[in-house]
Amino acid sequence: MKEKIIIIGGKGSAVVLAEQILHAVQNFNADYELLGFCIDDPLLGSEIAGFPILCKRDELTQRYNAYSDVKYFFALYKPTCMEERVQLFQDMELPRDKFTNFIHPLSYVARSVKMGVGNVICSNVTVNCNATMGDYNTLNGNVLFGHDSSLGNCNILAGSVTISSEIEIGNGNFIGLNSTIRDRVKIGDFSIIGMASTVLHDVASRTTVVGSPAKQVIK
Repeated sequence: MKEKIIIIGGKGSAVVLAEQILHAVQNFNADYELLGFCIDDPLLGSEIAGFPILCKRDELTQRYNAYSDVKYFFALYKPTCMEERVQLFQDMELPRDKFTNFIHPLSYVARSVKMGVGNVICSNVTVNCNATMGDYNTLNGNVLFGHDSSLGNCNILAGSVTISSEIEIGNGNFIGLNSTIRDRVKIGDFSIIGMASTVLHDVASRTTVVGSPAKQVIK
């Protein structure tokens, strides 16, 4: 059955996801139909980048939860507000079975990979053998996710991030463009890895690190 997709969001990465889905459908006959966006901003009008705005967040459940073939992706975020993002998502109280996974046909996901729901795997991503991930994660273009590494829930990996092997990443983290994390490192929850950082050591929860090698930013 073709899954009909509503994206919660409508700016930046939400539009990226919409275009990725459309590309997969038009070029690879992927089994999705993009319905449009769910977002509250009245300044956006009735559509974004040619995709319709369907409803506000508080209207989503009443309008669409009853349709078993309608699935959601959550694509609202700011890198510096990841904890607030997760709380906003939890406050929506959306059923887990209303989410599906999107894996672009130009990505590679090993057959031994295990993942939950609501995950977005964009084009040219590689997820290697025995990796695991929970729910509601986004791996943007050209991410390399190494073998035997684990990812929790609600993480954002920006483009061209490299995750080596046997790494443990918790929940609600933002990992910036072109960052690299060496093998066997542990990342806590709600931390930020700055753009182009090289992470050689564990990162505690609610910590920001930047640089090469990455060092903690003291606020």
